[in-house]
Amino acid sequence: HQVVAGMFSLQTDGVFVVQAVCDPDKREAAEKAALGVIADLKKSGPTDAQINRAKRSLLASQISGLQTARGRASDMGGNWLLTKNLNFSRDYLNAVSSVDAEDLVRVAKKYLQDDRLNVTSLNPVGTLEKTAAAAQATQKSEVQKFTLSNGLTLLVREDSRLPLVSVSATFRGGVLAETAENNGITKLLAKSLLKGTKSRSALEIAEEIEGVGGSIGSDSGNNSWSVSAEVMAPDLPLAFDVVADVIINPAFKASELELEKQSMLASIKAEDEQITSVARNALREKFFGEHPYSLRTSGNAERVATLTDKDLAAFHAELAVAKNGVLAVFGDVKATEVLKLAEKAFGSMKSGSPAFAKVDPPTMPTSALDVFKPMDKKQAVLMFAFPSPDLLSPDRPAMELVNEASNDLGSRFFDRIREKMGLAYFVGAASLTGPVPGCQIFYLGTDPAKLDEVTKEFRSEISDLASGGLTEEELVRAKKKLLGGEAIQNQSNGAFAASVSLDELLGLGYDHYLKRAEAINAVTLEDTKNVTSKYLGSPGYVKSTAGPAPTQSTN
Repeated sequence: HQVVAGMFSLQTDGVFVVQAVCDPDKREAAEKAALGVIADLKKSGPTDAQINRAKRSLLASQISGLQTARGRASDMGGNWLLTKNLNFSRDYLNAVSSVDAEDLVRVAKKYLQDDRLNVTSLNPVGTLEKTAAAAQATQKSEVQKFTLSNGLTLLVREDSRLPLVSVSATFRGGVLAETAENNGITKLLAKSLLKGTKSRSALEIAEEIEGVGGSIGSDSGNNSWSVSAEVMAPDLPLAFDVVADVIINPAFKASELELEKQSMLASIKAEDEQITSVARNALREKFFGEHPYSLRTSGNAERVATLTDKDLAAFHAELAVAKNGVLAVFGDVKATEVLKLAEKAFGSMKSGSPAFAKVDPPTMPTSALDVFKPMDKKQAVLMFAFPSPDLLSPDRPAMELVNEASNDLGSRFFDRIREKMGLAYFVGAASLTGPVPGCQIFYLGTDPAKLDEVTKEFRSEISDLASGGLTEEELVRAKKKLLGGEAIQNQSNGAFAASVSLDELLGLGYDHYLKRAEAINAVTLEDTKNVTSKYLGSPGYVKSTAGPAPTQSTN
């Protein structure tokens, strides 16, 4: 499902590590294969292409981290702390540039020896047959669904592996519930909830949860906002009490609100200096026009500055209602006890109604549109956005696999544009979706002098994908990567609770994860060809560029 290699370099010693996550019956084969790769490296060495890829990867990673003042400060601080040389990163990259195949073989033979090898594995308890049977039994009843008296949906997962409990309260909201006049209010709401209630100060909220070794946080996005906490199992009543209090009874004190607004404005200002963010925000605005998806999740600075406690209270009163949310409690619990605690803590919440129960879809571009944002940077960022299906569309699984196949180190874009042609520092894909259709994004970073050439090549590769769909190799890899990544992520009760809550909230259903593998594995090559032709072959798309100087538009 996942395999990576890396190293921990200390001042006096270090460790080279290969890590893999796999099915239990493939554990020995995975270890054998990993050691076989190392043996081949010591015997034959890497190819020139592999060395160049590694060098460029290190260079791109270093440059990417230097885009912000914070990144540059962190780089200098780390350099000085560990080496007493402010320019160590630069010197290190210069040294890396001179490494050849003989150097790698010499070092591999010196350090990657059998008598230095340590192998550690974490395996399922019991026999593989018992584990498989238990997993199958769990699949039928892993998550239980209840409805409280006020209409709040409650999801419970009983998992006694560790004495921990994750509580996640998720509500419809985000930019989909905002307007151009209040853009940023969802994020301000999420940040302000933890800054005091009618009975607790911000300090008391933090001290109560952290005092029992727990954590609490809030978040917001395109389609939702949430409050979550994690505590030891005996402290679940406390977590319920605090989470319910911050959601139902926020104080929205003027002094705290002003501090959060200033923090948001500083974040927005920092985002306006990040070239990738600038290109992405311009892309969304151009692609979605007057639709809420055109708005920034971080907010509009002018609008955030004018938001008041009354604005926040009114927005909260509309969205923080029972029928607009899902409460998930995953961990070392019993469903019957959780139901009683939830009714006690959240029973006073008003029923209300779901936000954006009927959402108007965005008007998609009907022709090629172009937007350019001039920035005084030494690199340029190029993005293309095409229409994509909504979450409930039957086209969604195939489109997810197209996105996955376009967003890794083995993608056709990475291989040709970055590796073979050397035209990009980084290249990838992303998607924006929800209850209404969104967009599929392809992006890259490049030398401004190469922008015209890379634009033509990038557009050509997207056109090839649109007309032919995925190859069999791409489809197989994308399925394994997507499902493997989700399986790894869902090992955490907190991440699993958030994922299942969002599925239930946006209409997929709390048991969507049970059908997930079947839906993804059912996608065929013909399915990918149909969706790429339908969406990526659309005459309406947006090209967004941010960089040091305007260049001739290439659609």
